Amino acid sequence: MENIVIIGGGHNGLVCAFYLARAGHKVQVFERRALVGGAAVTEEFHPGFRNSVASYTVSLLNPRVISDMALKDHGLRIVERRASNFFPHPDGRYLLTGEGRTKGEIAKFSAHDAQRYDAYSDEIEMIANILRDLVLETPPNRVDSLIGGIPELLKLGKISNRIRKLGRDGELAFIKLFTQSAAHYLEQWFESDAVRALFGFDAVVGTFASPMRHSLCVAASLFW
Repeated sequence: MENIVIIGGGHNGLVCAFYLARAGHKVQVFERRALVGGAAVTEEFHPGFRNSVASYTVSLLNPRVISDMALKDHGLRIVERRASNFFPHPDGRYLLTGEGRTKGEIAKFSAHDAQRYDAYSDEIEMIANILRDLVLETPPNRVDSLIGGIPELLKLGKISNRIRKLGRDGELAFIKLFTQSAAHYLEQWFESDAVRALFGFDAVVGTFASPMRHSLCVAASLFW
């Protein structure tokens, strides 16, 4: 048993504390704010008005975590938004995206991009399916000894096989998504700046990085 200190009682810190405690470790969590929960907190931002500070990131909360922590037994209820994002433009047009409406909204800016949307979504979903599985597995470690490295090589081989099953085009798409910036990747799909901004936004949420410097791989793992 180890004594472990976690700095920050946000949603990530609390989940880590849960799993460490369940594994038999003694865990202490320190949080400077009066509230714990991080992105999972609803706060009163004005007298009489309460709002979630960032619970749209509930898509980051893996169903396995929800089940392990029995969060529904403790009152968790996920209310899906009727719309995903709203992007107003200076000329009065806007993009209001969501289930069943995104393609039509894109068409207001570009018929070409609306036609490309389904293929783009299929490609992201294909890669997202692999990432969703991998996020629950321990990645392979670098091991210097040959004997100790065999189990890690087997892990790496399993990952490679999953990617290989995508086929040549799928493998190329996977590589592009991880090695190109979001801006470069989206330029290959869409012609409208407004549409590229719509999907580029997902790549930079929480990263404080330019879409020219950050890839879409994280967005893929959260694919809507």
